[in-house]
Amino acid sequence: MAHSDNSVVTRKLKGTLGKELVFREWEGKTVVAKAPGKRKGKPTEKQAETQEKFLLASRFARAVINNPDQGLAEAYGTGLRPRQNVFSRALEDCMSPPVVKSITTRRYKGAAGDKIVVRAIDDFRVVSVLVEIYAANGTLLESGNAEMDENTLDFIYTATQVNNPLAGSKIVAIATDVPRNEGMLEVTL
Repeated sequence: MAHSDNSVVTRKLKGTLGKELVFREWEGKTVVAKAPGKRKGKPTEKQAETQEKFLLASRFARAVINNPDQGLAEAYGTGLRPRQNVFSRALEDCMSPPVVKSITTRRYKGAAGDKIVVRAIDDFRVVSVLVEIYAANGTLLESGNAEMDENTLDFIYTATQVNNPLAGSKIVAIATDVPRNEGMLEVTL
């Protein structure tokens, strides 16, 4: 890929030249690259799945850019890396779901009021963490949203039901990010 500081010859060149070269402007410079070739054959199942995911992510990013309330676009704009714009940042966030790293149950003994700590991360922002507690026999005892801790890394869920016996119980944490992707982790006590 070649770069030009917009000389007299390449100033404001954009588009394709002879199906061989592509000119585009990036950060005040003209960038020249080889034109992409045409794909042959049908995409594999995994390629089709990736294309669908990319299509949905690009629609999300376009919606962020075109939204009359530019609050989310401005939030994405605060964490840009070099050569990245708001559209590509929003697209990247939509392509990567949050990850629930851990569920800490040291302060959960099966009593109402006990605390469960969930650590969930995302490349932009985790907006909510849902915690579900299942009894040893598999029935759902309770479900609710965890509150963000003061450290802004963890989410704390306060149990509302008694869970006896505790052995064999299952705790599920589901984190959701801005584009509503979900990441999940479960632990068995």
